[in-house]
Amino acid sequence: MKICFDVNSLIYLYTNAPQQLEVLTAYDVVVLRGFDACIPACTLADINYILHHCGLRGEKLDWAMGALFEMFRVFDANEQDGLTAYKSDMKDFEDALIAHSAARNGVDAIITYNIKDYVNSPVKAFLPADFVTMFKPDNVSYAEVELEH
Repeated sequence: MKICFDVNSLIYLYTNAPQQLEVLTAYDVVVLRGFDACIPACTLADINYILHHCGLRGEKLDWAMGALFEMFRVFDANEQDGLTAYKSDMKDFEDALIAHSAARNGVDAIITYNIKDYVNSPVKAFLPADFVTMFKPDNVSYAEVELEH
């Protein structure tokens, strides 16, 4: 399975917010299950910009961006994805572009905190905690981690 992480979930990897643990746990499930973790190329500039404005600078920002390329396969978005997103029933263009480029690239699920923006998505969207509940291996327990829904 190919699992796409949305911008809002990726940003939490680099914060001390409570959501960080949820996203790390979802990523752990992806790795344990042998799924393909991926991100859309169209979000890389946004991620860099947001991390910079969250205080990551210089070597720390370089490390954070480098880690993304090691942890995730990057897939493309093309002109047709943009046109399809623009004409879609999804209200948020950025999320529509992610969803339609993900669909073209064979992505099976998107992990996001913006479930409402993905209602009309061609790819099923999950909250990180819901993804963990649905896909964690039976022999793995996250009992010491309280995941919020």
